[in-house]
Amino acid sequence: MIRCKFNGINGTFSDFEIVGHASYSKKGQDIVCAAVSAVSQHTARALEKDGANVKIKEGYLKVEDIPNNEISQRFVSELIKTLEDIAQQYPSYIHLEVDDDAH
Repeated sequence: MIRCKFNGINGTFSDFEIVGHASYSKKGQDIVCAAVSAVSQHTARALEKDGANVKIKEGYLKVEDIPNNEISQRFVSELIKTLEDIAQQYPSYIHLEVDDDAH
């Protein structure tokens, strides 16, 4: 299962972490992993250009120190919406947790 956790302080997203594999299908054919990887890595790269710290390795993504500006915060909000959509379609393969303070 892929676990996604988003944290915020005072209504602003500060960091997020995405860990694990969906195990929906075998490696190279897992559409759930591919979808989550594509959208999360895209967001991470955009945030990194804006100053966030990004750690990416096999089955792991962490983004910290997300800038408190409109564009960066919108990127994170849109990532959450997309992950929610994926989780609705594949609830057994992705778990999403969002700190209520920021959402």
